[in-house]
Amino acid sequence: MLEEQGTGLIKSGIFKLLKLLGNSYKPFIEDIHRKTRVTMTKTQQSVKEMVKSGADLKLSEVIKDEAHLKAICIECKRQNISFAIKKEENGDRQLLYKKKDADLVEKNICNVLNNSLKPKRSLMELINRNKEISSKEAQKIKNKEVSREER
Repeated sequence: MLEEQGTGLIKSGIFKLLKLLGNSYKPFIEDIHRKTRVTMTKTQQSVKEMVKSGADLKLSEVIKDEAHLKAICIECKRQNISFAIKKEENGDRQLLYKKKDADLVEKNICNVLNNSLKPKRSLMELINRNKEISSKEAQKIKNKEVSREER
């Protein structure tokens, strides 16, 4: 983002300088404008856009669960990774991404799958755990008071 702002400032400064010099530098101005055009890329793209970009692409393994796919997409967007979702006829989905981002995408997939495999605590387990902690803390306080009284 800072690089884009910096190039924009440099570009505007060059344009102002060349306008002061006159019309003889007009082709030079147009050439600079063409070469320094900043294009913003969105993270989630269509498969056609990804193929059209001409980058080396890679497909992930099949992702069957919709919740997993959504979580992986959120992580990829958070890390500014360009990707597309390829839908098969049988309902399976795969991520299409650039090879240079392969390590990050695979890491995101592993993290999402590992987090979903962890057993989630039920509300009763959390309440019982908090009761145990509070009873232990209460016992510590009573022990401190008893030890102070004995002194």
